[in-house]
Amino acid sequence: MDEDALFAVGSILAALGGVLERKGVCTTNEFAETLGSVALMTAESGDQYKNRAGYIGSWAQMVRAAAEHSGSAREH
Repeated sequence: MDEDALFAVGSILAALGGVLERKGVCTTNEFAETLGSVALMTAESGDQYKNRAGYIGSWAQMVRAAAEHSGSAREH
């Protein structure tokens, strides 16, 4: 995956986190935490998933940054 695609998916996930929060499903920060957990589980699944885990971890950080910018991370 190239860098543009990496950031494009991260942006979409951050926007999705905002929608989930507005709809009362979960906070954007909770969504970021879930993505972080998925990244960790993926990394622990084996070396063949190392790149995949890296992408998911990057997306988790992007969503977390969006949560901090919106203020939802400070609320919880």
